[in-house]
Amino acid sequence: MSIIHKALLLGCLLLLPLSAAAQTEPHIYTIKKGDTLWGISQRFIKDPYYWPNLWSHNPFVTNPHLIYPGQRVAIYDGRIVFLPEEGEPANLEQQPEATAEPVLPEPQPELTVKALGSTEGFISLGQLEVAGTLIDTTDNRLLMAEGDQVFIEIETPEGLQPGDLYTLVAIGKKIEHPVTGKALGHQTSVVGQVRIVESTPPMASAVIVRSDKEIVRGARLIPSQLPQQEVTLHKAEQALSGYIIGGENEKLALSQFDTIFIDLGYQDGLQEGNMLYITRPRQQTEAALKGHNLPLPDALLGAAVVLSTHADTAAALVLKSTQAIYAGDRVVTPAE
Repeated sequence: MSIIHKALLLGCLLLLPLSAAAQTEPHIYTIKKGDTLWGISQRFIKDPYYWPNLWSHNPFVTNPHLIYPGQRVAIYDGRIVFLPEEGEPANLEQQPEATAEPVLPEPQPELTVKALGSTEGFISLGQLEVAGTLIDTTDNRLLMAEGDQVFIEIETPEGLQPGDLYTLVAIGKKIEHPVTGKALGHQTSVVGQVRIVESTPPMASAVIVRSDKEIVRGARLIPSQLPQQEVTLHKAEQALSGYIIGGENEKLALSQFDTIFIDLGYQDGLQEGNMLYITRPRQQTEAALKGHNLPLPDALLGAAVVLSTHADTAAALVLKSTQAIYAGDRVVTPAE
């Protein structure tokens, strides 16, 4: 080896530690008002969909929507790590002046989610018992359409209120609990919409104001949902855990912006606007060390927000997903 080659090799060896240090030295960023995990992921690693990994791998972020000014993150090449607040080394340039009162994080404004579409893809057994039934029209036609007058039977003593809109649904396959096998309700498909004209319980007359599919006798009535609703995010009052029992339009694989139905309701303490994490038990790989059957942490699949609740079921909108979601996957309320 020539002297020149030796010199070049020595120079490269001397530079290696400096290069490695430069690659592993993180950039420290302090959260500012208005920052979101979505925005941080987009800004620093050019991937807004990284945020589920960001909050799932950082124990200091207990709720992905409640980061606040003053929190610090270490930004590496391709990943972001939140730094703990306790035990941090002092930084005189960034430390506020000592005060007698503790410095509290600045409160964040309410966060809202605008949900398009509806939650009319599932009906529980309890809802089905009190749902109205389209029993007849003014002639012997088998199919009905927009503008037709129809007659509704309703079992509830309060009946139906004139002027109210109701959605007509066709009852689909029975939905059973993915673990217990217990019957929970039925999948539904929207066929149209009616407006109540006159009500004399247990009978009411109505006019079909929208026809999406073939409308036949036996269609059921459920209260109509707004095409767009704004839901304010807030934490659940207690820790809850349940299962996904189905999805909209009888989809098998669910993902971002799909509606899911779960086996938790207002009787369990679930409320509209509660955040849900979607998880799945993680299995050991075939190459795992034998004889060590330790339970692994669940795989985090995404997050959802509750749109509507019933007694023992609810509908939620998937906000983000990292992979396909299926009936039987778990839902839990985030810990604060």
